[in-house]
Amino acid sequence: MRTGILTAIISLTAMLSMHPAADAQPAAAVSDALAAKLDEYIAILEKEPVTVKGEEADFLIGSCTDSVIRQFTALRLYNHYYGSKLMGDETVAIHIFDNWFSDGKVKMKTEADFMNARIFAEFNRQSLIGKKAPELCLEDTSGTPVSLFTDGYRGSCPAVLFFYDSGCPTCKMESIMMRSLLDGMEYPVDLYSVYTGQSEENMGRFIGEYLDISNPAVKVRHLWDPLSLSDFQLKYGILQTPGIFLISREGIILGRKLDVMALGQLLKIYCKPYEYGSDESAAFYGKVFSAYGPSPVCSDVRKVCDAVAEKTLGRKDTVLFRQMAGDLMYWLGTSRGEGMKCGLEYLIDKYIAGEPAIWTSGEDSLKILSYAEILEDLLGKAPAGKRLPAIEVDGIMKRCGAEKRKRLRLDRLRGTTVIFHSEGCGFCEAELSAADSISSADRKARFFLVDIDEVLDKDPDTGFRLFGDFDLTVMPYITEVDRKGRVTRKYISLVSGQPVLVSGTAGQ
Repeated sequence: MRTGILTAIISLTAMLSMHPAADAQPAAAVSDALAAKLDEYIAILEKEPVTVKGEEADFLIGSCTDSVIRQFTALRLYNHYYGSKLMGDETVAIHIFDNWFSDGKVKMKTEADFMNARIFAEFNRQSLIGKKAPELCLEDTSGTPVSLFTDGYRGSCPAVLFFYDSGCPTCKMESIMMRSLLDGMEYPVDLYSVYTGQSEENMGRFIGEYLDISNPAVKVRHLWDPLSLSDFQLKYGILQTPGIFLISREGIILGRKLDVMALGQLLKIYCKPYEYGSDESAAFYGKVFSAYGPSPVCSDVRKVCDAVAEKTLGRKDTVLFRQMAGDLMYWLGTSRGEGMKCGLEYLIDKYIAGEPAIWTSGEDSLKILSYAEILEDLLGKAPAGKRLPAIEVDGIMKRCGAEKRKRLRLDRLRGTTVIFHSEGCGFCEAELSAADSISSADRKARFFLVDIDEVLDKDPDTGFRLFGDFDLTVMPYITEVDRKGRVTRKYISLVSGQPVLVSGTAGQ
């Protein structure tokens, strides 16, 4: 992001430092130019993560060698992020305060400004986007204690946390809009409405008039803090009402200080069931893996899996992680090749089964966890290091360019590449042609070709056994056994040019 605009900013700060004004204020003409460049640079950063914005702010402020110019730059950046309408920018304001103003490295203009900034930071730092929602111990309308977000949140859809006061006109308007939004909601939503006042009568009247939600899909808990023990004001920055927050299934704050319109947009994003394996996601991952050539190896696929996790979980964005990891699993599940299947096994083990706290909804159970179990079962068939199943099957033994039809027990094969293929399969034709070429060129190469369609037609029981013991969902399925009859590789491709076993004898 450090473009020509950044160079101009640094040049301007240097110019100002060389010509300090008598009243310790930057000269108007140059300071206006600096302000304009800072604003332009801030606009460039608008879509960047708050971590990047904070790092850039630190760099800009730190590059100012003159204290007056440093103050001018720091205040310009702080005031922008403090007053920004972009959700999440308050994180940057607090970052600037903590790093530059709180310990006096940079002075604010007045003591009152400093105190206001400190109050803002202290009353907002616990409820920033990406933070774990602070625990709240409240009471419901019957006087029963209720603890929120003690151990995260495990709803099927994000929870809405709504702070209101009965005498707040804006609260009444937002409550009416909230009721309309949630009554029309198709997905299950938990609403925690928190009355910030002390009158039980006023709370009951407000609920009846403004928060009487009839949608059975919405679970509503009306709560309050009659003894003022929860410290919700500091934890969630509730210095005024209304205050609307969206809390993820993992108890992470997704949205803060929302209005109902923004809340509705976020609920559509986070509640609508995600369709894994779309054409768009397939095109995306096809483009990603094209960088690794026609036959990515296992380490390539693992790198992509880890990169997905780093770009999502590394930023605590579990929603995007679920979408990208789920799409990747679906894409790898239908992909061909030894490296792809090895990488699929890694993805499931580390990021699906290995992250149980992330995949907790009913949708996850159906579309991700169940499918992952199916894929694991397929990947585990005819495993490396074991002999092939003791199934007697008809096939063609190919060696030295010659072919001979035989009926063999698969577990007795030695030093052989076994190719399961079917009619009308373009990939099968290419692999069989590659086997012909290898067999003609290398006298030691040995192949056993099994036509699945023929087996199913003549001996259905044997065919069903083959489907039970091998992953024949993607044809052709090619596996190798060594001289001791143990599987060394599977899901391999002869077309890719990877070496195959070229010695050994087959049992009769």
